[in-house]
Amino acid sequence: MYNFDEIINRNGTNSVKWDSVTKKYNRNDLLPMWVADMDFKIAPEIADAVIERAKHMTYGYTFPGTEYINSIIRWNKKRHNFDVKKEWISVSPGVIPAIKAAIYGFSDVNDKILILTPVYTPFHNSVKEANRELITSSLIFDGEKYNIDFDDFEQKIKYGVKLFIMSNPHNPIGRVWSKEELSKIADICFNNNVVVLSDEIHSDIIYKNKKHTVFNTVSENARNISIVCQAPSKTFNIAGLCTSHIIIESEKVRKQMQKSMSSIGIELVNIFGIVACEAAYTYGEQWVDEMVEYVEGNADFVCKYIKEKLPLVKTYKPESTYLMWLDFRLYNLKQEELMEKLVNEGKVVLNSGTDYGTEGVGFIRLNIGCPRSIVKECIDRIEKAFNKK
Repeated sequence: MYNFDEIINRNGTNSVKWDSVTKKYNRNDLLPMWVADMDFKIAPEIADAVIERAKHMTYGYTFPGTEYINSIIRWNKKRHNFDVKKEWISVSPGVIPAIKAAIYGFSDVNDKILILTPVYTPFHNSVKEANRELITSSLIFDGEKYNIDFDDFEQKIKYGVKLFIMSNPHNPIGRVWSKEELSKIADICFNNNVVVLSDEIHSDIIYKNKKHTVFNTVSENARNISIVCQAPSKTFNIAGLCTSHIIIESEKVRKQMQKSMSSIGIELVNIFGIVACEAAYTYGEQWVDEMVEYVEGNADFVCKYIKEKLPLVKTYKPESTYLMWLDFRLYNLKQEELMEKLVNEGKVVLNSGTDYGTEGVGFIRLNIGCPRSIVKECIDRIEKAFNKK
């Protein structure tokens, strides 16, 4: 029904993904495959709802209404079999502001906060900018799949960690954590009085034969210590409307989080973001299903192409997200040399693996949330750069 092959020209729209490339590199021949938003038209019902609200011609302060809250409840029940109560829900302008609120609300200066690396860059930055001590536990990579080093994780949790921030599913590696893995995390953190913030912004972009598990749902221990962050932004390509929500079942944790959010001034909402979210969760399910199928097809295409034409590049099919993690280590290039070769010879802009931690040396992150013809153009450019005689 939806045409994800359509090329949308985003140049000249102040797009971070497209227009900032020209500013950063002072050239206009580069193909941006980095910033994590998609190049697809949004579901028309979302646009219709925003346009209809805009016609009212008053854009004053607003609050999240009953239908907005109900749309979140319905979506979680249908997509994740998660029964959410309305009082558990708070609204934030984004997941990153929520993460910052959790850092300030559940730790003090110089306290330890743990993350699993390689992981989304703002996890690192948010901790450091708050003058907390960043503790990392490296995921174990077997060449095809990343797993949690639970021995290392537990050892580090035991020594004064106050907050654990996790990506569920994981950005940039695309892992969908199992219920068993999440339960083990919950038990370790609960037994050591550690609050868990689960960033589940990619939780609706799950490939076939995989299932996302909301962290709250895995056990009683999880419910007592968890802050779950969700958003329609990645799922429906509406990140520019700056609206997300936080689900906290524990009343104690919820009150502490809400107090922190209020203290740093993030309790106000975006009027159009609220309208868009409600429309997305009410009418957008078919769009999401078709989009995920299309993006998974992109992942299959990239894996096949690389295996056939770029054998020194190693990759694997992710289990979720529209992001892929490519391993260039067999080329024995320094990270700076790798990125320069991609830009100057391949004429593509991707994310450096080192943005996500030292474990990312030799890796890059590729955004495949775009028409397949653009994905092919990107990989063709990389192939020419690395296979030229």
